[in-house]
Amino acid sequence: MRSRRYAAGLSLLVAVPAWLGAGAGDPGDKWVSFDPKTNTVTFQLEAGAPGANGPFNFDGYTNGGATLVVPPKSNVVMNFVNADGTPHSAEVIPDADPMPSMGGDPAIPGAYTNDVDQGLPQGGKDVIRFTAPDSGSFRIFCGVPGHGASGMWIRLRVDPAAKTPVLVTGK
Repeated sequence: MRSRRYAAGLSLLVAVPAWLGAGAGDPGDKWVSFDPKTNTVTFQLEAGAPGANGPFNFDGYTNGGATLVVPPKSNVVMNFVNADGTPHSAEVIPDADPMPSMGGDPAIPGAYTNDVDQGLPQGGKDVIRFTAPDSGSFRIFCGVPGHGASGMWIRLRVDPAAKTPVLVTGK
């Protein structure tokens, strides 16, 4: 992670995407991009990404260890791929406890993969498209029974102050 100083004088530890001038190797380089002309956030959502956190992760993060922050009313495109041998899915749910044991109704219309409860097989892909609401805190959650409760979730925050998206890592 890198520490970046923003105009307001705040210094945050964040994964800053390449379009914000991040250096090579920042975690955000690989996962997030933004097209200001179309107000489109594109997020690469890899289930079971290789790494130290085992197969129940998104982009290598578990238990809310990463937060995708997007501007309000942005067009969000999540390119989902399952890199693991176990079926996985993704669904945007409210950021609230208790954690559900399996998928259900998404918190944002259209914010889910096909086969939420069954999951997609290894190599399975889907594209999630939705418009971010005005504000809110959510979880990107694997809806396969037991996966989300086992830590397979990260956060999504729609921040009225955000002008561009960023992937914030760490707790």
